[in-house]
Amino acid sequence: MGFLVDTAQMKAAEKECDARFISYSEMMSNAGNAVAERIGKSCEPCSVVVLCGSGNNGGDGFVIAARLVELGFRVSVILVNGEPRTDCAREHFEKLFSRTIFNYTDNEQKCLTLIHNAEIIVECVFGTGFHGTLSERAAQLFEAANSRPVRYAVDVPGGVNSDTGEFDAKCFRPTRTFMLAAMKKCVLAPDCRDLLGELDILDIGIPGECYREFSAVLTDAGCRECLPRRAPSSHKGTFGRLLNIAGSLRYCGAAVMSTQAALRTGAGLTTLAAPRSVVTSIAGSLIESTFLPLPETADGFVGEGSEEILREILQKTDVVMIGCGLGNSENTRKITEFVIRNAVCPIIIDADGINSISQNINVLKERTGATVITPHPMEFSRISGLTVDAVQRDRMGAAVRFAREFGVTVVLKGANTVITDGERTAVNTSGNPALAKGGSGDVLCGMIGGLIAQGAEPIFAAADAAYCHGFAAEWVSSDVPQACVLASDIIDVLPQVFLTDSFN
Repeated sequence: MGFLVDTAQMKAAEKECDARFISYSEMMSNAGNAVAERIGKSCEPCSVVVLCGSGNNGGDGFVIAARLVELGFRVSVILVNGEPRTDCAREHFEKLFSRTIFNYTDNEQKCLTLIHNAEIIVECVFGTGFHGTLSERAAQLFEAANSRPVRYAVDVPGGVNSDTGEFDAKCFRPTRTFMLAAMKKCVLAPDCRDLLGELDILDIGIPGECYREFSAVLTDAGCRECLPRRAPSSHKGTFGRLLNIAGSLRYCGAAVMSTQAALRTGAGLTTLAAPRSVVTSIAGSLIESTFLPLPETADGFVGEGSEEILREILQKTDVVMIGCGLGNSENTRKITEFVIRNAVCPIIIDADGINSISQNINVLKERTGATVITPHPMEFSRISGLTVDAVQRDRMGAAVRFAREFGVTVVLKGANTVITDGERTAVNTSGNPALAKGGSGDVLCGMIGGLIAQGAEPIFAAADAAYCHGFAAEWVSSDVPQACVLASDIIDVLPQVFLTDSFN
């Protein structure tokens, strides 16, 4: 299991590891060697400059420099803030050849020349210790370093606040970040996540039991262990009855994709409740589903009187999905509130279901069963009263507070989707920009519904679905440009995703 931590939580885990398992010095050796090995596998030996601060992040840099020399790289070390101040960093500093070490304070021009001639920059200046603004000299150094084609940051780029994701405009901008031991909270800030480049989390030998406190767990390939199992005596009723209230004449595709995703994820029986014209137009695309035609308005949206038609089936259903492509209307609001108040099974509220109750969000407090909501940042802004910027600045905090207040599981979508029921929190680690296309959210909603239908606890269903959804996007875009990936492609590769050895 991986973890997302703030700086204090990371320090506590390191302290626990030093007391019970391996020393700080060994952790530093493991970190530096792991980074160097990754660099060695991806690059031919060439000229490298390692920028080292005076703390333990600088110590990681000394280990990296020594190992890269062993691998045949031509390495120069620049001391950005003078010689190391910590015992561990000093220990590894003293193992370096002095002729490869240059003090930026004493020989600024020489250091800048080394940077301009380097093919690779490795930055180990602040790690998790940066707060505030960069000095003029540090900004000058990073400006030069940012001109090089290959740039690696170790743990957190210099000039980035590890906890908040705030960063100095003149910070180091890596092409790849090697984050050590655990994911740091800064990755949840979208602007910061873009700044990190490619992201790898490297094991440095800290056992999971050392994390007594953490902000979230990370979804990973182990999610497959939580997928429902199928006994030989199973039948279609074993894996749940799912009701999907979705679609309108304008948004037929949302009804198709959310239903297909639920089926492909394993729901035993599905019923699509949609306006009559929608059922007529898409029935040939959903041959495995049953249908419940609903009254409709003249323009093809769900009409008045739908609640009574839904009342009976709500009592026979194991999970209800509502909102995909329904349209944000007064009738959508009435139906969504009716489901919230009357469904005894878990419900998933997506898209227009969320938008329709944004002016009466306290209706969620009337629920007696489990509820999952799946907003993107704009939708979450509408129901929380926060600006989109405020949501994005503290994605996890905003989601956790909302989940606790309203007694729901929140799936706050976006890069590193946050999944929380207010007490347990997960952050999704899979996915890529291929998902930035209409219909992706409908597919995710259907996947969550399919897993809940089979008996999965809502928070685990949401976390598993988010990971598999993202992994499917990675799978498709390994052969197809990300811009060409369609939401329906995600559904098509789910069988391969569920079978792949990458989950084992």
